Amino acid sequence: MSVVHDDLVRSIRLYLSDVGGLSIHVETPGLLFDKNGRPVKIGKKGRLDICSCVKGRFIAIDAKIGRDRLKPDQQKFAAAVEKAGGIAFAAWSVDDVKARLHAEGLA
Repeated sequence: MSVVHDDLVRSIRLYLSDVGGLSIHVETPGLLFDKNGRPVKIGKKGRLDICSCVKGRFIAIDAKIGRDRLKPDQQKFAAAVEKAGGIAFAAWSVDDVKARLHAEGLA
């Protein structure tokens, strides 16, 4: 993750807090090594960067920079969230999040 990406994630989470939401940053998949040097996979492909609850609605948001788009595994996860009654989308700015929450009647 880049500093710019991390800053966008933090800014989105601050905005969600300002509108009364609760959010957590979801760690992206990766490879770590245990104390014996064995590789350990963490995370699950497709998860979006932020999981939040605003006014009782589950919201998953992926922070995107530049021309980046949701990858196929992320699209599947977003579709599953929407099928379950939640909201899932990519955001390139806090204004994208504001607009989507406003459209959903949550802000």
